Amino acid sequence: MSRTTPTDGSRNKYPEPATGKNERLFNHCRNNATGTGRRPARCGPIVHAAAHPVYPMTESGMIGIDLGGTDIKAGLVDAQLNITAQVTLPTQAATGPDGVVERIVAIIEELRGLPQATAAAVGIGTPGPLSPTRGIVYRSANLPGWRDVPLRDNVARRVGMPVTIDNDANVAAYGEYRADPEIRNLVLLTLGTGVGAGAVVDGRILHGQHENASEWGHMIVHPGGIPCKCGQRGCLEMYASASNIAKRTAQQIRAGAESSLDDPDSISGRDVADAAKSGDALANKVWDEACHALAIACINIQHALNPQRVLLGGGMGNAGEFLLDAVRRHYRAMHWNLCDDLPEIRLAILGNNAGIIGAAAMARDLINSTAQG
Repeated sequence: MSRTTPTDGSRNKYPEPATGKNERLFNHCRNNATGTGRRPARCGPIVHAAAHPVYPMTESGMIGIDLGGTDIKAGLVDAQLNITAQVTLPTQAATGPDGVVERIVAIIEELRGLPQATAAAVGIGTPGPLSPTRGIVYRSANLPGWRDVPLRDNVARRVGMPVTIDNDANVAAYGEYRADPEIRNLVLLTLGTGVGAGAVVDGRILHGQHENASEWGHMIVHPGGIPCKCGQRGCLEMYASASNIAKRTAQQIRAGAESSLDDPDSISGRDVADAAKSGDALANKVWDEACHALAIACINIQHALNPQRVLLGGGMGNAGEFLLDAVRRHYRAMHWNLCDDLPEIRLAILGNNAGIIGAAAMARDLINSTAQG
């Protein structure tokens, strides 16, 4: 059974995007510090006016869908990015691609059937790897049996609406971007079962040559370190995902390490965070190693993309300032001093709604780009 939830738009409303022509103020590096104690030079860009496209060209709502291995979460989203209704259905991933598409179609029809509901297009965030251009999901670890599935066209044909798809982490990052008109460049790291990531560069989702960019969870932060299922060793997600923090803590308890967490079979990432806050030495060690790895990742992201913000979300994001303080401490201890171009490290703000809002905004971009020719 689905769960349809009308929502109060005022709780989901975000500031109107800026209007007017884009302006950039660049303050180029001057008198770069070279370790002599001088203050680092500030690097541009400093100001981005009208960072976002101006909405709307159409007043119609959009449907945003966050497709996961457990649940399909969807929402009807208006022109101001307010979620006006939400529906959740179990994914039933074991039914394969055809069964999941049936449930996506059902959730779209349920939202379209609500009183006064209007929807012009559908955006879907889905686990990948995939091709947004071709609309095909190549594989998915969370969706068994998915191989070269033409998800976009299969759904579009059934519902008679334009559909666009992208990687779920990219879509969540785009939601965070659309929620804040001050931002033009950001990276989102979602710290849950693994480490998902998405990047928005100059207002556009970063896809790369093979449409598989932003796999920051598989950035190597410890060469020769813990083996990852991807085939590499020392990947970020082996140290900084909520699930692997719990796994590493449990392994050390089984090996004889002392801890207030006395049942290694039931430890969660939240348990490790809470124990670390309470002074548990083992939990604090594992937590600190995770935050150190995240700080390394943030520095590498800084040099690769130079974003305005790096956002931390997912299950570990629930630790709030306890997470931020440790990551920022390690970051400050390691970053360069040649230029003051450091991104802000903050918590993601949209929580579980990021995928819905990002997918709907992506669908609105599709309609607007079509209207512009």
